[in-house]
Amino acid sequence: MNRIITYAINEEDGIVVSRVGSEIAWPVLQYEKLGEGGDFTKPAEYALEKMPVTSIDGRTWQGLTWTKKIPVELKNRHRAFWGFKPLPVHARAS
Repeated sequence: MNRIITYAINEEDGIVVSRVGSEIAWPVLQYEKLGEGGDFTKPAEYALEKMPVTSIDGRTWQGLTWTKKIPVELKNRHRAFWGFKPLPVHARAS
């Protein structure tokens, strides 16, 4: 069976999620790292967490815009999470 990865942008906050089969990878803010060492200038860190697609409520699901137009660097983070080979960085964001 071929595994296919698809990407969506959450309209509410702009985060990118990915789906493979019946599971979805959702970036979760790492609260404990905010302002670590008193440095609040560092960007927020997110870790991908895998969950069943059925755990997403209808309102949230409707707020997802499925697209191929995601930057390659971001696609590669999701691809690594799912165990896919990375795309070449010079590839188009299509």
